[in-house]
Amino acid sequence: MCIIIVLPASPSYGENEKRNVLFLNSYHNGYHWSDGLLEGVRTVLAQSEHKIDLQIEYMDAKKFDYADVSQNLLSLYKKKFKGETFDIIVVSDNDALNFINEHRKELFPGVPVVFCGVNDLKASDLSTGKITGVVEVFDFVATIKVAANLHPERKRIIVLIDDSTAGTAIRKQVEKISNENDLGVEVDYWIQLSLPEAQQRVGNLPDDTMLFIAPYYQTTSDGIFYTSEEVSEAIYKHSSVPIYTAWEFMVGYGAVGGRVLSGFEQGKTTGTMALKILNGTPIKEIPIVKQPGGVYLFDHAVMEKLEINQKLLPPNRKIINQPKTIYSITKELFWTIIVSLFLLLIALISTVVAMLERRKVELAIKDQLTFQETLMDTIPQLVSWKNREGKYLGANRAFTDFFGFTNPQYIEGLSTKELISDKDYAKWSTSVDLAVIDSEKSFRKLRRQVVDQANNEAWLEVNKVPLRGQGGKTLGVLSTAENITRETHLEKQLLQSQKLEAIGTLAGGISHDFNNILTSIINSTELAIGDISPGTQTELDLRRVLKAAHRGGQVVQQILSFSRPSTEGFHSTDLADIIQEVVQLMKASTPANIRVTSHIEDMKNIFVHADPTQMHQAILNLATNAYHALRKKGGHLQIELTKTQRKTKAKPGTVTRSKDFIKLSVTDDGPGIPEDIINKIFDPFFSTKSKTEGTGLGLAVVHGIILNHQGTIKVKSNEGKGTTFEILLPAVKGRDITTSHIPHEKMDKEGCILFVEDDPDQLHTTSRLLEEMGLSVTAIQDPVEALALATSATQQFDILITDFDMPIMSGAELAKNLPELPVILISGRDDARLAAQDCPNIFQVIIKPYHKKDLIQSLNQIWENK
Repeated sequence: MCIIIVLPASPSYGENEKRNVLFLNSYHNGYHWSDGLLEGVRTVLAQSEHKIDLQIEYMDAKKFDYADVSQNLLSLYKKKFKGETFDIIVVSDNDALNFINEHRKELFPGVPVVFCGVNDLKASDLSTGKITGVVEVFDFVATIKVAANLHPERKRIIVLIDDSTAGTAIRKQVEKISNENDLGVEVDYWIQLSLPEAQQRVGNLPDDTMLFIAPYYQTTSDGIFYTSEEVSEAIYKHSSVPIYTAWEFMVGYGAVGGRVLSGFEQGKTTGTMALKILNGTPIKEIPIVKQPGGVYLFDHAVMEKLEINQKLLPPNRKIINQPKTIYSITKELFWTIIVSLFLLLIALISTVVAMLERRKVELAIKDQLTFQETLMDTIPQLVSWKNREGKYLGANRAFTDFFGFTNPQYIEGLSTKELISDKDYAKWSTSVDLAVIDSEKSFRKLRRQVVDQANNEAWLEVNKVPLRGQGGKTLGVLSTAENITRETHLEKQLLQSQKLEAIGTLAGGISHDFNNILTSIINSTELAIGDISPGTQTELDLRRVLKAAHRGGQVVQQILSFSRPSTEGFHSTDLADIIQEVVQLMKASTPANIRVTSHIEDMKNIFVHADPTQMHQAILNLATNAYHALRKKGGHLQIELTKTQRKTKAKPGTVTRSKDFIKLSVTDDGPGIPEDIINKIFDPFFSTKSKTEGTGLGLAVVHGIILNHQGTIKVKSNEGKGTTFEILLPAVKGRDITTSHIPHEKMDKEGCILFVEDDPDQLHTTSRLLEEMGLSVTAIQDPVEALALATSATQQFDILITDFDMPIMSGAELAKNLPELPVILISGRDDARLAAQDCPNIFQVIIKPYHKKDLIQSLNQIWENK
């Protein structure tokens, strides 16, 4: 031993190649069975000649339903493992194997899989290929034979199990074994009993019965979670019959025992199979282990309680909880041993001290070098150092990993241009190195974009300082760099959110006043229509004004909801009608050198679930952008509508299906979009136009509209060959029933209306509209005056129609002061809906701008409910 201790450490011949291993655990940390599997795998992999990077993921399928968590885990793993590769995947238990089989092509294509702890393995579980492992085959027959031998009078055994994925697989195994073997006992099943119910049942079992308990979890109605061991112990306290099991970790919690499986041993077998694959053995040459396994294990405390004779136990068994045996030795022998050990210790210390003194300097130097190497490799920054000629002298692990080199020694003697594939970055780095050498000054916090080993763009913040030797002479350059890609992206996201906030602030500031203006336009136009003869060109022009004003109000609502999208106003919409409307509008407004055409595929169902106003705005915006691109030289603008199909992800247990989509394309043959700005065109406020032609909101609003409609938008462009915007929207069949509902346009009843509005134009136009409906209207601009009139006995009113935003007193406050009077609240902001919730006499809330039919419908509904 002394010679071994003082021998010099073996020289390092370099680290072996790194291997990435993913361990996907069906359950949670602390579950003894899967913890044993993991520990067994980890023990074997620790003996590998490779450097093993073992990443462990828990699915928590015992506590939560697999169907509920699988999709969330899929989204998480897509982001988490993006750009990361694994050499092998180890899965424990059925839920993890099911998840890998369902999503392997998407998440880990081609990666070999080794499973363990899987019950009831089926051929379909191996259909994805490159899979092997250890099946969890417990020896149910051997356990029943032991139980029958210990309790010959008991002829019935009840299997207590849950209905989880693993529990269902275990039950199928028991059923198969029972059907294929004459066990000599009758087998019944208790499945997914609550803990109180199970405790009640086991307390009333007859003397001819035994229990066989599988891993069984419980969550009580008050949210308390019980592990398998806790469930077994709780049942044991109420049980009048012996309990057996086939899992090692459950012995010691009330079970007599049986031929049990060890998670640790099965994990070691799995780890050995995984190690063979990592060492190059083809997976097809490693057969699946399906033989029953286990050892005989029994609990002495339980056997003693049940008065079981240990002589009846099978040979080679293990017994836990046995009383400890007390061993004693004589005093003379004890002191002889102690003195001998003391003398040996003195001799050992003397020898070690003498040899260590001679190696003190050598070890100090090695320790210092090891410390420096460890320190450099621990630093997350990219560190490298070069000589005056620009040749690398060394680098740390972060540097080599970033640029894709496995061995730091590989870079020694190479220049930056020879080492880094990004030519622009290499040229820049070399020039800065020369500047450091010439000026003997430091350059700090230099930001530079670079392409890493995965061909991904990244940002580095670089510091370069002179590397000085004895006497202060500059021997080279020391470079450190910090990967600030994430921070750079966060800065861009912050800028994006600030732009969206600016849009919301701007829209919120103008929406109230703009809606008031639109309301006056709509009401005045409706009054003007009533004053002219029907069917005239003037009536058609005025109705177009109404339609434009209505769309203007919808545009304001879309800008307001740009950063908080909603689906209000969505229904089954025919895009063909909207396209025809946009095409007619573009033909009427474009010069003769621009040809506007449309192509709509001949099909019956061309409907999407959408807001027509939003879609009209989006299509018109794209067409207008195309017109701007063509106006200098002319050209062809085409809007095309076709139906297409795309594969959709199938649910577990179902086949992949195709889903119908509607594809809308807006194409022009103009100059196209430059490659350096094509990724920025959907950013808010980004525009290539002059300040008088656009704000940069158009395509950002279009992008938001399409995303809110569960669709996608893509742009294809080549400079000099035109641009195409493609929109994909899910197709629906037919129109919604609600779209055929037409509100009443006539009054059902006459009455006396109190109308309160602080805007003089609306006070005049809206009161005229109400009078044309046949109503008696009292219009007042001051809410205080209106309150005084309504509470006096001089005049009685049937309904109060009031604006929400008024000086001195809001419409909601006026309604609270008149609790007996039905109220219609009018506002240009959605905040009025919240204020109306506290006033039970506010029956309707109308958002500006509104039409005559909106007033009629609201009044009729109030009279119907009175």
